[in-house]
Amino acid sequence: MQVSLKNAFTIDQPIEKVWAFLTDPYQVAPCMPGAEILEQVDEKTYKGGVNMKLGPFTSQFKGEIVIEEMNAAAHEIRMVGKGKDARGTGSATMTITGKLVALPDEGTEMHSTSDLVISGKIAQFGSRMIEDVSKSMFNKFTAAFSARIEGGEAAPDAGDALSVTEVAGTVVKGVVGRLLGKGEDSGS
Repeated sequence: MQVSLKNAFTIDQPIEKVWAFLTDPYQVAPCMPGAEILEQVDEKTYKGGVNMKLGPFTSQFKGEIVIEEMNAAAHEIRMVGKGKDARGTGSATMTITGKLVALPDEGTEMHSTSDLVISGKIAQFGSRMIEDVSKSMFNKFTAAFSARIEGGEAAPDAGDALSVTEVAGTVVKGVVGRLLGKGEDSGS
């Protein structure tokens, strides 16, 4: 199954500070609950993992992320991550493209496009559910990213598993909202 997602958010920090933070995997990984960098292979390749929890069940994905392009002058970055479930029940490949745009008030707008290809058990949830979970995860990521870059506050502990149950309320709200015609249209 393949899913494409586009997201954007604004942060009240100068573009050079955001760029320095964004291009450091050791700064960014802790912003995602359950994610961690395990090893730096070379200047563009990192091995890592993501722990996910669905109710009483925990799943671990291990893999690597490669920074394929990094253009400091244009503030653009392109990364490809590939991972497999430790139990062999699925895999995922994600290509992420990010671009920073300086705002007149010294803030920065971050645009990202993620193309996700998944297989195995997780693909059974369907693209709409994957989109809803991804949106919720992006919101958690941006909150942690902003907190860390603005004040150095602690982000979610990498050892903590990403709780899919924790995001379920947001997902259900999105689905019910769409059914009632009150939710966001994710096709934008």
